[in-house]
Amino acid sequence: MRKKHKPNIKFLITAYFFVFITAVFFVYGVLWFINVPIDEKAEKYRIEKIKRETGVDESAYDYLPLINGHREGCLTCHNNVKGIEDSHSPEKIGCYSCHLGNRLTQNKKEAHKDMILIPGNASDVSFTCGYIGCHPQMISRMQNNIMNTMNGVVSVDKWVFGEASSPTFKLQIDSIKFSPAETHLKNLCASCHLSNEKTEFGPIVELSRGGGCLACHLNYSKDAENELQNYFNNSSKRSNNQSYKFITHPQINLNIRNEHCFGCHSRSGRISLSYDGWHETLYKSKEVKGKVGFRILDDGRVVTKVQADIHSEKGLLCVDCHTSYELMGDGTYALHKEEQMKVQCIDCHLISNPKTQKISEFEFESKKIIELRLLSDNKRSYLTVAKNGFPLVNGFYENGKAFLIRKSSGQISEIKPPLKICSEAEAHNNLSCNTCHNSWSPQCVGCHTEYEKEETMYDLLNNKEAKGEWHEYPKDLLAEPAVLGVRETSTNGSRKNLVEEFIPGMILTIDKKDSNKKIFKRLFAPGFSHTIRKESRSCESCHNNPLALGYGRGKLEYKIIGNIGKWQFTPKYATIKYDGLPEDAWIGFLKERSFNSTTRDNTRPFSIEEQKKILTVGACLTCHSSTSVVMKESVVDFTKTLSRLNKRCIIPQWD
Repeated sequence: MRKKHKPNIKFLITAYFFVFITAVFFVYGVLWFINVPIDEKAEKYRIEKIKRETGVDESAYDYLPLINGHREGCLTCHNNVKGIEDSHSPEKIGCYSCHLGNRLTQNKKEAHKDMILIPGNASDVSFTCGYIGCHPQMISRMQNNIMNTMNGVVSVDKWVFGEASSPTFKLQIDSIKFSPAETHLKNLCASCHLSNEKTEFGPIVELSRGGGCLACHLNYSKDAENELQNYFNNSSKRSNNQSYKFITHPQINLNIRNEHCFGCHSRSGRISLSYDGWHETLYKSKEVKGKVGFRILDDGRVVTKVQADIHSEKGLLCVDCHTSYELMGDGTYALHKEEQMKVQCIDCHLISNPKTQKISEFEFESKKIIELRLLSDNKRSYLTVAKNGFPLVNGFYENGKAFLIRKSSGQISEIKPPLKICSEAEAHNNLSCNTCHNSWSPQCVGCHTEYEKEETMYDLLNNKEAKGEWHEYPKDLLAEPAVLGVRETSTNGSRKNLVEEFIPGMILTIDKKDSNKKIFKRLFAPGFSHTIRKESRSCESCHNNPLALGYGRGKLEYKIIGNIGKWQFTPKYATIKYDGLPEDAWIGFLKERSFNSTTRDNTRPFSIEEQKKILTVGACLTCHSSTSVVMKESVVDFTKTLSRLNKRCIIPQWD
């Protein structure tokens, strides 16, 4: 029989006592957790942690300035900062919100430890501009923004180099490696994306590239610029122990000037140049110095004056048309730029009664923008963007008319609707507005690109030197009306062919890296040149113009022999051995190309049947002026016009 074990009373009492104490502390902790706000807990934990690291005691902490509910020592020194706008003023958000560092000390060295001197770059945006309580919703939008990913630039370039089967696929600039196309991008293109770091103090200028949020929102007043210049001028006179205390802070605001866009958008499609009427040339700066009608850009390129966009002449900024959901993106990853663009001409130049919104119907972002810009009027009916339904904060509808408020000045102007012939004429119902109203487009002919493996290039993505350099050699740069082509669209199962403007995306030969085989490409790209004029292209400039049709420059003649009319074309430029077409052509005369002819999957040059229709109208225009009654009637119903031909009218015959 087992011996009965006696319980140890002393042990049990001790055990129960500790269980009781644990339960009391547990209940107390639960009650404390329920009653103490989360922010206070986090703040207390952070204070205790920093106190351990910096030695700031409770009494010193209590004397630090209180900013937005938090203690911050920065303002004990930086207490007279001026110039910054109200929403980002130190009195409201302090210094730490943007610059980080150690806000719980008055020791300069400790306070400036791990400080971000130029906040707003993509690398630190989640800790600065995009931090909780500031603009966290903007992080994913900026990351997916095509001005950050450069997706279309990357995908098209790799396709041209034969490294992809399509010009449309997902690949962003910071993912590229070391293929020939990728080194080409690093050498010539990769600086123009938002993730490129801004590493130097100063305003956004012609040579600026990237900078995250700063690329669009950084502005220096004249006082801030003068103070910065004084800092640079006297930097050599200061010893290492001497500091410089800035008084005037640059602003981070909605004053987005055209200069913010210029650095990147004066390259590639050159829309920042074209909009103000400037066209790039091949002149050297010394050849035009002192000559009227020329301008030398900060990067040394020489541009000449042509004709500005009517919106530029009227004083409109880029952001008077382009909205925040275009410029920052809406969070959706775009494969090509046109996917991110939402605003259309007809959103302002109305062809029907528009959909409108009151401010009370605005989503948060549009409401905040209109408040900050001081444009809000609760009585107004604001225009909306047809593609996404968001409001145009500077456009409204009143008494059957549309009005624009200039964001720079607040000036209000009536927006005229297009003429009826633009929207009601049968012949023009598949033409985009820019097809007729863009007056000219920048075009290049005869580009040659080659790789020199022994030379040194600057890697624009990683901002360092690397071996091997790509060179581009354009032959001619021209400012002329655009080539026309077709964009095939589909909406709710309904297909539509829209006539658009195109420019030479690249008619070039490439001497590829580590290869003896040359690549030849004849590709045109859809564009929007931003050279809009109130007056449109003449009928002849499309129907009787070999360049518009895609044949290239030269002499297009309608010859009548007896009762037979035939079109003939004599090219200006010599043919290229690779495909037998003139150097500036997109297609052959009354020929067509349906494969590898453009930089998009849904665009193409005119088909043979489309060319014949265009040239049939062109034949009529050789006798009848575009302003004649018969030609005006033909725009409304050309089939009816053909049914009433005079005996003297000779319609072209086709081989």
